[in-house]
Amino acid sequence: ELHVDAIKHSGGTSALTINSSGHTQIPGHVVQTVEFTDSTNYTTTSTNTYVQGPQTSTFTLKNSSNKVLVTATFLGNTTLSSNYNGGRFAIYRGSIASGTKITAGSEPQILTYSTDMWVWVCLQKLDTPGGNTTYSIGLNKHSNAAQANIKGAYGQTVITMMEVAV
Repeated sequence: ELHVDAIKHSGGTSALTINSSGHTQIPGHVVQTVEFTDSTNYTTTSTNTYVQGPQTSTFTLKNSSNKVLVTATFLGNTTLSSNYNGGRFAIYRGSIASGTKITAGSEPQILTYSTDMWVWVCLQKLDTPGGNTTYSIGLNKHSNAAQANIKGAYGQTVITMMEVAV
């Protein structure tokens, strides 16, 4: 039986640590992966404010200093009301009402100059939450669109959270 807290290179740099719970910490390695799925449809007619879409249950980190790679894949849809239409989607840490938008800018947007559009959307963000959290997808419509939708009943929404050791 061997009891150690760290394994070090002969030059003195640490390559691996073992925390008090017995978990190894190898920087850059995936510690755990959790997948959330949702088959609900979400619809909005809101233009400038993101509304609540799918939200995960709480993701419990093994180490609060670690990062989380969040990947959201869903079927986005917009409907035409004028000469073009679009939908905007974003990842939030927490709920839309009280959380923090973690994808940058007012986009990504799906946009068309023709009729209604159905598109598989994939958003990804390497987050530093600082502790246990939930993740949500927010949505709003372009000003010329009738509405923006996440069509979970037609194509299941999947949000994958991977804790990455630092």
